[in-house]
Amino acid sequence: TNEMGVDEDIATDPFLFPYAPDPANDSPLRKIQHLIFYIPFSFLFALWRVDTLKVAVDSVEQKRPDAKGELWYLLAHYFVLLTFFPLSVWVPAVFISGLMSALIVTPTHQSEEFFSEYQPDWVTAQFESTRNAVTTNPFSEWLWGGMQYQLEHHLFPSMPRSKYPELRPILMKFAEENKVP
Repeated sequence: TNEMGVDEDIATDPFLFPYAPDPANDSPLRKIQHLIFYIPFSFLFALWRVDTLKVAVDSVEQKRPDAKGELWYLLAHYFVLLTFFPLSVWVPAVFISGLMSALIVTPTHQSEEFFSEYQPDWVTAQFESTRNAVTTNPFSEWLWGGMQYQLEHHLFPSMPRSKYPELRPILMKFAEENKVP
């Protein structure tokens, strides 16, 4: 997490810069990124949908339990979306989702330490560079969609989001016992 040149979540240049770049690599877009930030995040949001389908297909090929069912649900979801909703509905929905993703991802990914060198202790690096968000009610828990559990997500990316709340106390105990900051 937050390893410059490696972490996809912060590799948004030349459209967005979560840190001040070397002047030789700066972009004129950086001066207006506060106005256009939702556009790159909208494309990123769409790319995540494609990645989800790739992971689902790979899971079927690896014969993971329940993978076929999950793939069929995804395909049914996109069939309904693309068949029954016109472009005038789902294209703006992607942009609104991009805006929401930006508002969620930015504070949880771009508010902690950035590493310019390789971090050999990967687990500690996750603890140091990942920030969770605190949700206080069921609506905000739903709105964040599991993204409030960034540490859990970065340590266990293939774990279902519904399991993250159960994992949180286990990670905190691990950190305390192993003196992880």
